[in-house]
Amino acid sequence: MPGACPVPGMKTCVAHRLKNDLGETARLGPWVESFAQSAGLSSSVQNAVDLSLVEWVTNIISYGYEDRGEHWIAVRLEAGDGQVRLEVEDDGREFNPLQHPPVDTTAPLESRPVGGLGIHMIRQLMDTVEYQRRSGRNLLVLTKRIKADEVP
Repeated sequence: MPGACPVPGMKTCVAHRLKNDLGETARLGPWVESFAQSAGLSSSVQNAVDLSLVEWVTNIISYGYEDRGEHWIAVRLEAGDGQVRLEVEDDGREFNPLQHPPVDTTAPLESRPVGGLGIHMIRQLMDTVEYQRRSGRNLLVLTKRIKADEVP
């Protein structure tokens, strides 16, 4: 449900939590769809947000934890001032996607290293990708500018 926005200029904000279980990723699509409708986002912006969020959360759940214990991932979606902002916070092992080298998509598949395509996709879909590690937690902030032709 939309609530108060902590970031100045943002008009539509929602926050959710999910467990570190791959089955939880099924909840992301309906959250993004509801948020996109509340914020009046176009389907192209909604799709970029949805794909980026599912990719990142799937990576956290699949690779971020050294134990099998229950962990919580916080997701915040905000829209306003001509942009959409996603924040994903987790207590998994430190991983800064900005330190991951860009993928050479022109190289033959058999010569490419395994992994990295999800990060590449996120970089292509979003306008900015920011990462912080603070107090033992990862914080990924993704922003997508909303162009005039992307407003429904």
